[in-house]
Amino acid sequence: MSPIRKILLILSFLISNTSLFAQKETEQITQNIQTANFSNLLIFWDTEVEMTILDQINQKTSQPQEANQQLQLFFNNKSIVGFDKNAERKVGNTVYITGKLLSGTNKYNLTLLLQETKKGLRIVSVRVS
Repeated sequence: MSPIRKILLILSFLISNTSLFAQKETEQITQNIQTANFSNLLIFWDTEVEMTILDQINQKTSQPQEANQQLQLFFNNKSIVGFDKNAERKVGNTVYITGKLLSGTNKYNLTLLLQETKKGLRIVSVRVS
């Protein structure tokens, strides 16, 4: 096997391995939202998170603990019982997850913006509408 082929093979393996790691993290984040497991979700928040939540007037930048509490408060106030993921898309180092938060007769749209960092995927933006 030529050296160029070996290099290409190694690079393709490394790239696919990184994609699998990111995919595993997105599944963990999705599962934590589906089960409203906010204690496990806490490790995925970035150091600053942009939060835009229904019924709140302004977009707000929050610390990880505060962002986690705000999302948990929304789940509790609106009696969210589940999350149905519609789509997941990766563009460069950014991953978008969209879906519906389910609550009795109401459904709310959820959009998460995740950024790939040295520590793994981090939630940098949350929008609930």
